[in-house]
Amino acid sequence: MMKSPPGPWLWVADIAPAKEAAWAARHAGWLSPSERARLNRISRAERRAQMLAGHVLLRRLVAASSNVPADAVAIAADAEGRPAVEFPKGWRASIAHSGRWVVALLDAGDAATGVDIEFRQTRRDIQTIVKAACGVDVTSRDHAYSVWAQREAEFKAGPGSAAVWVATLDDHALAVCARAAPVTATLDLAGDGVARRLAMMWTTRPRLPAAAWAQ
Repeated sequence: MMKSPPGPWLWVADIAPAKEAAWAARHAGWLSPSERARLNRISRAERRAQMLAGHVLLRRLVAASSNVPADAVAIAADAEGRPAVEFPKGWRASIAHSGRWVVALLDAGDAATGVDIEFRQTRRDIQTIVKAACGVDVTSRDHAYSVWAQREAEFKAGPGSAAVWVATLDDHALAVCARAAPVTATLDLAGDGVARRLAMMWTTRPRLPAAAWAQ
């Protein structure tokens, strides 16, 4: 795997391999009993692939950052379904998905983390939604999706979250709560190959106003 620079890290992967029966069967054994139970409760094939791909991607990221085997990484979930790295210790993590993409965020220390990715749909009246839900005046559809992704990332991180960073990836909005702008890379889950770094332009943002959490 790529040599990991100081974090935080954000890895991105296509969920397509997780739709293949052989890949899914091989990696389902990595999951904890609670993760497998949750996976088995999901009836929609794409949603199952998103969950499995996300939890495998996070384990690959932890393994690359900790020098432990990916199948030895232990992931639990809190009451809200947010992932927690139980082994090795010392990491905070978050997972998100949108369509074919899944992302995993990993940061060291105790600062709360959160990530979200949003496909920028052209037919969705996202500007009106953001105005109503967040109390934020947005200047464009892209700005609105950025704010919406930020809201979701902040929600996952909770009140103890660190700084907020936003960026775009093709036709998606990305937002993370982490100590710094994350080092971003892609991983081909099909071959579990080398993570390749992405050149990203991250911009820091202030936390959203209290009105964003009124509903």
